[in-house]
Amino acid sequence: MDNPVYIALSRQTALRRQMSVVANNVANANTTAFKREVMIYQTYAQKAPFTQTMDFVIDQGTATDQHQGNLKVTHNTFDMGINGPGYFQVDDGSGTKYTRNGTFTLDQQNRLVTQDGNPILDTQGNPILIPSGGSDLTVSKDGVIRLGDQLIGRLGIVEFADNRILQKVRDSLFETDQVPEPAQESEVMQGMIETSNVNAITEMTSMIDVHRAYEAAKTLLDREDKRQDTIIQRLARPVH
Repeated sequence: MDNPVYIALSRQTALRRQMSVVANNVANANTTAFKREVMIYQTYAQKAPFTQTMDFVIDQGTATDQHQGNLKVTHNTFDMGINGPGYFQVDDGSGTKYTRNGTFTLDQQNRLVTQDGNPILDTQGNPILIPSGGSDLTVSKDGVIRLGDQLIGRLGIVEFADNRILQKVRDSLFETDQVPEPAQESEVMQGMIETSNVNAITEMTSMIDVHRAYEAAKTLLDREDKRQDTIIQRLARPVH
């Protein structure tokens, strides 16, 4: 008797999670290099009396859409976008992480850092020092950094065999057990940043669809509740 209720509740639980994911995508539509997330569902079939199977909805978590966002021109010396599948290497204090958010700056030690103050690493895994404030800084497409005629170093741009298994640590910071490889198909674009790959209109449409699906499940639960009440009332009538 309660089978439809359990199935509808499993659906509602998954939809609530999906609404949170879609809302987070919308909130980060303007976050530099943000990668949208999508839900992963699985059907769990269970045998039950008087029916072949009951199909429950199982929330298997989220996957990250790694498609590249658009490159936006900023003309800022320390803004660097990546055209291609590569990632910047970042030391966040707990190991090497990876990001495509190239909105960089200099800290008090003249290190090239993220907006959170985490050092950007070179090809040897060391922080990059920019002397003299970096007013004449240039970065070539292969990541070579020069200050006027002085060679400073090279950005440690890396690529992975499968970007799909990168794990998101924060909005634009990732980690993985994969061994990174030197970038072969990526170019550094100085004075540009990568925008979010979130399409706000698409996400708002998804939000409406999720809301409607949730309400439909709620309607089913209300009807089932009334049906059970009716059955109980009829069974409780005295027999004459």
